[in-house]
Amino acid sequence: MRRIWSRLGLSLAATTAMLVSGGTAAAEPDQLPVVYSVAQWFSDTNAAKPPYTPPGGNDWSCVPTAAHPRPVVLVHGITGNGAGWPAMSPLLHNNGYCVFSVTYGIYPGQAGPIAGMGGLEPIPQSSTELRDFVNRVLATTGAPKVDLLTWSEGTLVAANYLLFDGGNQVVDQTFNLVPIWQGTHVADPLVNAAYGLNAQNAVFAALRPICQGCVDMLPVSDFIHNLQAAGVYAPDVHYTNLVTKADMEVVPYTSGIREAPNATNITLQDVCPVNLAGHNSVSVDPTVAALMLNTFTPGSVPKIPCAPSPSPYI
Repeated sequence: MRRIWSRLGLSLAATTAMLVSGGTAAAEPDQLPVVYSVAQWFSDTNAAKPPYTPPGGNDWSCVPTAAHPRPVVLVHGITGNGAGWPAMSPLLHNNGYCVFSVTYGIYPGQAGPIAGMGGLEPIPQSSTELRDFVNRVLATTGAPKVDLLTWSEGTLVAANYLLFDGGNQVVDQTFNLVPIWQGTHVADPLVNAAYGLNAQNAVFAALRPICQGCVDMLPVSDFIHNLQAAGVYAPDVHYTNLVTKADMEVVPYTSGIREAPNATNITLQDVCPVNLAGHNSVSVDPTVAALMLNTFTPGSVPKIPCAPSPSPYI
C-alpha cells in the first residue's frame, strides 16, 4: 500500500521508494533471488501486466508437499497488485511452499496512470474476488485449506472474506502485515475539512467510482463499523498481526493490534529495536520475512535476523 490518499496523485513516499535499494539474498541452484528492496517492490508493481505474477508465484502446476500442505495466498494492499512481492513470494517458493498471489479491486476499464492499480473497488467486492481466487487455488492444488499473507488493505479484504464470505472454512491461519482493524486516521485533515464544510457525503460520493477502497479504510466508514461490530476475527482462524511503530500510513499503528484467544500480536521493534521499517518496507524486510516463515512453519528460522531497515519509515 502506498500512502492512501497521496498515492493517487504523485506520492512522496513512492517517489522516495524509487531512490532506496535494499539487499538481495543469494539464490542457491534452482532457487530464486529474494530481493529485499522497496525500489524493487515499487518497480515490480508499477511495471506489471496481467496476470500480475510475482517471482515464484502462481504456478498452477504446484503440488503441496507433506511438509507444507497448505498453499500460501498473498493479498496485496491498496493501489498494488499481485506482482508486488519481490521478497515474500520467492522466499516462500524457495522454502517449498506453493505460492499464489491474487490481484483484486481493479475497476473495469482502468487505464492510463491507474492501470493495474488494485484495491480501489469496495472492500466487500474485493472480498468476493479473493474468495473466488482461493477456491481456484484449492480446486487446482487439491489442498483442503490455505494460509494467507495479507498486507495493509489486504488485511481488511481478508477479514471480510473470513467473516462473511466463507473463508473461515478454508483458511487455517493468516499473517497480517500492518493491519487496519480500526481504520486509519492518516487522512484526518481531509476528512475533518469535509465534515467541517458539511460536504462529507459529496466527497465520499465522488470517491466511490475512483477509490471506494480508500473510503472503506477510514475509521468513520460503514465498512470499519461493520467489521468492528462483527468482532473482526473469525473464531476458527488464527491471526498473527505484525505492526511497526514506524508506520506512517496506519495511524495510529496500534489500529493493527487486537487481542483475542486466536490472535498473536507482534510489534516489530519488540523483536528488533533498531528496525524502523515502515508501512511499505515491512513487505521486503528480512526480520519480518523470518517471523512470517516461523509462523507458517514454527522453528523453520532458528535465529531471527535483526538489522536497521535500509528504508526506515517508508
